[in-house]
Amino acid sequence: MTAKTKARAKAKTKPRAKAKIKARTKAGTKAQPGKFRETPAAASPKPVEQPLMKALRAEHRHMATVMQLFADQLKAIEAGELVDTHVVYEIMHYMVTWPDRFHHPREDLIYARVAELSGAFADDVDTLQRDHDNTAKSGRALLRDIERWRIGELTGLVVVNNGRAYIEHIHEHMNVEEKLVFPRIEEVLTLQDWRELAEDDQLKAVSSAVFGPLVQREFRNMTRKLRRSVRRAVERGTMLEWLGIESFMESIEVVSIAVESARDTTGDSLRDAWRDSLQYFRDAPLSAPLRCVANNTRITFRLLGEVAEISRETLDDLSRVNQERKDRVRWLTRNTARR
Repeated sequence: MTAKTKARAKAKTKPRAKAKIKARTKAGTKAQPGKFRETPAAASPKPVEQPLMKALRAEHRHMATVMQLFADQLKAIEAGELVDTHVVYEIMHYMVTWPDRFHHPREDLIYARVAELSGAFADDVDTLQRDHDNTAKSGRALLRDIERWRIGELTGLVVVNNGRAYIEHIHEHMNVEEKLVFPRIEEVLTLQDWRELAEDDQLKAVSSAVFGPLVQREFRNMTRKLRRSVRRAVERGTMLEWLGIESFMESIEVVSIAVESARDTTGDSLRDAWRDSLQYFRDAPLSAPLRCVANNTRITFRLLGEVAEISRETLDDLSRVNQERKDRVRWLTRNTARR
């Protein structure tokens, strides 16, 4: 009897858990003894991550990337844009061919070892394994929907709705595993358990590349889209960074011009005041002080008005620079989305 069969047999000897693991993640729900629960914050130093768990987490990250690509394709279908229907097909074909056939069964083997060590986890393990089975069934059903959509037997809206439900479930399932199940597994299994699991032929494949040459050849269109999305993200990030730098430099230039204008205007006003004062003292020394005060006041108010005008013009120019940056960012975002 295999480890997985033993785990299922133990699960059937007791009442099936009514509450799903998902329910235990809700706020305010108390963790029951012997059930998967979050590791306390004040725990001992985190042990070194085992290669098998590290690989499972890496596969989760990769599946999340594939699901993001799928979500982008569904958004394009909903918007009535042209999409490569074969890429949409390859995404789901990949999910039912690789994660459902290799990733989830490997998780089940590890879960089964946990159930062997502690029968209290049998119900939870059985719930996870049944969820893997249901996910595989829904994935195959969605793949059939995509096939019918490609030949015109089904509307794109059906694929969009069912596809989004599938994506939501995948993310929900992975979140439960990452936050609740994986930490509990690492708490229960010993180094000896990990060594024995690593010797299992069915688990050896976990050490291979998540998206190796064989997968790349079979799903080459999806691989190309994934690489393109990564490259596009890098290109967009670089462009956005450059637009920000360019806008900042233009803003500095605007302020610099404003400072120069204010300095020149102030210099002209001081020269005018000095020249007028000398002329007043030459013409009428006795009345010159009063005339200088009146003239300097007039020049000061004129200077303040000119500086205020320079400030308004500077703010307008800075606003235009910022608006131009926003327009270019929107243009970049719109054209990036169309590629």
